[in-house]
Amino acid sequence: MNLLPLLANTGNHTMPEALMATAAFGLVGIVLSVVGYKIFDAVIPVSFSKELQNGNIAIGILCGAIIIGVCHVIAAALG
Repeated sequence: MNLLPLLANTGNHTMPEALMATAAFGLVGIVLSVVGYKIFDAVIPVSFSKELQNGNIAIGILCGAIIIGVCHVIAAALG
């Protein structure tokens, strides 16, 4: 099944088609959020993974805020 017409069209679809479109958008969103987090990790001069292993709660809160912010941008772009 070709997903491009399904993703471009907003008309009525069957349940399997709607589920496939939801899964496709969800997968794209997850991949983009991981890429966005990795970009922040590369740009900010602190090793997030090392600080998290040391138990730095502030870095954990910052990582959560970065992920939520990136996901808001992705949701606005996809929606």
